[in-house]
Amino acid sequence: MIGAQLQDAIRDRLVAQNITGGRIYDRIPPNAVFPYVAIGDEQSIDDGDQCADIFEVYVDLHVWSRADGRYEAKEVGEAIRKALAADLTVADYHIILSEFENARILDDPDGLTTHGVITFRYLLQPVLAP
Repeated sequence: MIGAQLQDAIRDRLVAQNITGGRIYDRIPPNAVFPYVAIGDEQSIDDGDQCADIFEVYVDLHVWSRADGRYEAKEVGEAIRKALAADLTVADYHIILSEFENARILDDPDGLTTHGVITFRYLLQPVLAP
């Protein structure tokens, strides 16, 4: 399992690209201003072998919008996809693979909110100490 380094790199990139005005959260604060992005679930899988430690990591990013219709959530999702298309720098790891997996846009049961889920896949290899 890896620590928070990948999450930090993703958050830093989205803030630097001014996605949702920098409203990128790990835990959504009360009365958060829409739209915003929440860094959600992360699944880490040991994908190494006898020669190298490698971790396959899936990260879900959640877009929350209260604009009329789904347009804003789709636009934010596309901005995220573009921002994370370029290689990230992840402390203590080499990125072997970085790819967009999928995106889903959903109507929230509250009838007011649109919820987008964007999933990325990474293969990370720890940097070996000299």
